[in-house]
Amino acid sequence: MTKTTPEVVSETTQLLPPSPSSSSSSRQSLLRVCPLLMVMGAGLIFSVHAMLSKLMPIPPGQYVSTESAFNISFCLLVCCHLGVNISPWTIKEKAGWFWGRVIVGGASAAVKILIVRNMNIGDATAILFSAPIWASLLARIILKEKFTIINLIGVIFGFIGIVLIAKPAFIFGNVGDRGDSSVLWAGITLGVSVLTAFSYVCIRGAGNVVHPLTFVLYMAVFEFFLGFLMNLAVSEPLVLPPCNWVKVTLFVCGVTAPLGNMLIVRGMSLTSSGPATMMRNWDTVYAYTFQILFFHHLPDPVCLAGAALILGTTILQGVDTISNISCGIAF
Repeated sequence: MTKTTPEVVSETTQLLPPSPSSSSSSRQSLLRVCPLLMVMGAGLIFSVHAMLSKLMPIPPGQYVSTESAFNISFCLLVCCHLGVNISPWTIKEKAGWFWGRVIVGGASAAVKILIVRNMNIGDATAILFSAPIWASLLARIILKEKFTIINLIGVIFGFIGIVLIAKPAFIFGNVGDRGDSSVLWAGITLGVSVLTAFSYVCIRGAGNVVHPLTFVLYMAVFEFFLGFLMNLAVSEPLVLPPCNWVKVTLFVCGVTAPLGNMLIVRGMSLTSSGPATMMRNWDTVYAYTFQILFFHHLPDPVCLAGAALILGTTILQGVDTISNISCGIAF
């Protein structure tokens, strides 16, 4: 007969085994939040790109083509290393969603450079980042996704926050050195915002069928040809920029752009379009932060109120994604 030694219980001894349901719940909560963090990270990358594109002394078409060329080269190297099949002929299931994202998303990205160069940056920001409103509505109409009361509150107050930060001239009048907004460019910017929202819905519609790098590669190819056509329209030669710092900056933008696009594609394929696109509102907060750090321009109380609204709505979206605080109230 064997003698069993009683287990010594100390203050650090766990009396009850961990609940499998609690660990599973934590894992599921993390999986729901990760896509939103991916979209926020992509916003940081593209906010830096937007700031650099406005500072570069080269034509918009040359910027789009050169950055896309670096983008394509980097994507091909990564695809070859990972063994990703990049043949478009293999994309049969949900091909419409794929090509919709490539064409619409590529065109939107290229035209945004023209908008930044030709329109008041505050007005452009306010209009471009109305995309969450259109994305949520388009996702509800096209994909029949749930549109909760929290989505509605988020897009309304998030957009109000963007307007307060940007202080567009067509609402607040000319503030400081802000010029009059062009009606034509305001209309173009609104159209690009709707197209951007539709491209996000296309990502959601495609789901996980298409590898994110395939999206990124063909978008870069489409942008390259659009930049070439933009150069032809203004009779500009398609050559490398003369300044070394511009070449290095374009190279960095071209290499980091695939990462940003992959984060967007992967993040939006794993969660609903509404909360994911709301995370893009952080782009405005990033630009606002760059303004303080690099240009030493302190915000006024109106800007602070707008930033608080944006942060609040994005946090609210994240909490609703985890805890369903909308209580099933949907439209």
